[in-house]
Amino acid sequence: MKKVLKWGAIILVAIIVIGAFMSDSEEDTADSTAEDQTEGTNSDQESNDESSDSEGSNESEESSSEGENTTQVGIGEPAAIADVSFTVNGVEEVSEIDDGNEFTEPATTSGKFVIVDVTIGNDKSESITIDSSFFKLFSSDGVEYEPASDGNVMMNMADEDNFFLEQVNPGLEKSGKVVFEVGGDLDVASSTLQGQTGFWGTEKVEIALQ
Repeated sequence: MKKVLKWGAIILVAIIVIGAFMSDSEEDTADSTAEDQTEGTNSDQESNDESSDSEGSNESEESSSEGENTTQVGIGEPAAIADVSFTVNGVEEVSEIDDGNEFTEPATTSGKFVIVDVTIGNDKSESITIDSSFFKLFSSDGVEYEPASDGNVMMNMADEDNFFLEQVNPGLEKSGKVVFEVGGDLDVASSTLQGQTGFWGTEKVEIALQ
């Protein structure tokens, strides 16, 4: 009887020890899994952060690159890009354009015409083609205006030098006028004339009209 009790006690102790060991093992496994998940999450977060930083850096470089392709000056100051110079000589605001020809109706508008006198110089080793479409007018709040293409405007400006597919040989310059039809309340003095070197020119000049 004593032997049975003794063996029973031994077996009971063994069961308790084994149970405790298995419990510790399960806790260690759970802790290890939690640590692995945490490390994986941190690693993914770091990868996302690095990706975001890389994209932000690329966007900053692109913005910087675009900014470097634009030259800004004021009236009377030449701005040169790709061996082509742009100079605004003066700006005029009128409500109508009349060449004095009795056979031509004056060009009128519900707003006003902005006439910009520009000189373009060619310092390249080959001829260049210039056209009014190479210019745009921007208001201080970013509104964009294209040059006037109305036939009546063109007829009344016929006696003026213009930029209609004009060729300029190396070492020479050409002066002409670009006309914009805008709203009467546009503040021209705070506006900007933008010019480029061709139909698909990526390099531009910005000239403050003040």
